Amino acid sequence: MALSGAFRLPLRFERERLSKTGKTIYGKFFIVVVADSQNTKVIFPRLAILLSKKTAPLATDRNKIKRITSGILENLISSIPPKDYLIIPKKSVLFEKNSHLCEDLKNIFQSSHT
Repeated sequence: MALSGAFRLPLRFERERLSKTGKTIYGKFFIVVVADSQNTKVIFPRLAILLSKKTAPLATDRNKIKRITSGILENLISSIPPKDYLIIPKKSVLFEKNSHLCEDLKNIFQSSHT
């Protein structure tokens, strides 16, 4: 299931800002760029998933990686601090158990909080 619209970050307008001002955190299965939101009234996290053809050449693989990542983020959404996040999954997401992926993202979000 896809993330609700309130939790989505429009990459078209925000990608450059995240690249310039964001802090990059590397995990085993994900790379996450974290930046403070420009809107101070934001009380929930805004998330975007970025996946290139270089990572997964087949569209079916890219879509599956996005679905897996989105599903994990839905379960974690209540524990994620309210900031802007750009999540870049690695190809290994396809072959790993969801519990390991979830733990990796939890660790990344906890380290982004400090």
